[in-house]
Amino acid sequence: MNKTQIAKHQSLKAELAATMKSVNIKISQAELANLKGNDYMLCFAKKVGDNAYNVVWQAYDKYLANNTFSWTPQYQLFGNNVFQSNIRVEAQTNIVTIGLGETSTLDSDGNLSNPVSGGPSTSITMLNDYGNIHPGVNQISTGIDGSITSTPIYVAQKASITGTTSLTPVEKVLVWFQQNIQTSTMISQVIGTPVEIDLTLADTAARLYSNGQWTTVQ
Repeated sequence: MNKTQIAKHQSLKAELAATMKSVNIKISQAELANLKGNDYMLCFAKKVGDNAYNVVWQAYDKYLANNTFSWTPQYQLFGNNVFQSNIRVEAQTNIVTIGLGETSTLDSDGNLSNPVSGGPSTSITMLNDYGNIHPGVNQISTGIDGSITSTPIYVAQKASITGTTSLTPVEKVLVWFQQNIQTSTMISQVIGTPVEIDLTLADTAARLYSNGQWTTVQ
């Protein structure tokens, strides 16, 4: 890297660090034994627009009494032919890295273009020249095990027709425990006792799961 590239890289890292969101999930000792003994996964989902949570962002079996999950506003856009509950998301178009306030065109062959500036500043926009498609979004997260990965947070349940579709990630996450579930699974409903955590006006939050209930903790 030259000096200019290094400066841009450092600036991006600083910007992402400043916009990082994280949740700390604590589990009581008795509840931890109960959940692990019955093969429950610790699950996270991310809100997009006013839509229901419909993709398991991450699901973990190796959770402990104290778990931190975080994310930054780094996204990817893709398209699928169908939305089918209880099936894992498999992107059927190419995947493009895209930021808020950018637009990618899905051409008549089903290829997504490199993004350009345009569209609402808080949204990811797809200009659809292809026809019926279910737009999907990936987002980067840092898991409770420290691993960094980009996985789906949303797939539109109803197909978008030709024209413009804007997808607006919202800084709300859903956390719950569920059996027989995997990362990237499309869901039509959450099974279990979920808690929604709103980080629109905060960067961090903590919740405790004990006696089958969620409480807010410091």
